[in-house]
Amino acid sequence: MAAIDHIGTGRDLALTLAGRFPHQDWVAELAERTHKSRDFVEWHLQEDMAPPDDVLAAAGDMLREQDDDQDGAAPEGGKPRTGDHLPVADLPGNLGKLSKE
Repeated sequence: MAAIDHIGTGRDLALTLAGRFPHQDWVAELAERTHKSRDFVEWHLQEDMAPPDDVLAAAGDMLREQDDDQDGAAPEGGKPRTGDHLPVADLPGNLGKLSKE
């Protein structure tokens, strides 16, 4: 399965990226890669519909690059990551617009 095959909605994508890139402004990187505004990308990450193809493609590239970088490599000062040591998928502070009011 490709890194992005399980993504159904913008919210699914946001959760996946938040879990894979904790403490990073991955929304800005996604916007830069798609040549879209941050508002455009954030709006699609809030929706219960599939994100545009260019957003999915850029997210897939980001996930594959991270997989390549971490393939068997140890995180800073730690042991190599296994399925039991992957980060928890939670939303970072830079996605404040996703919270319901």
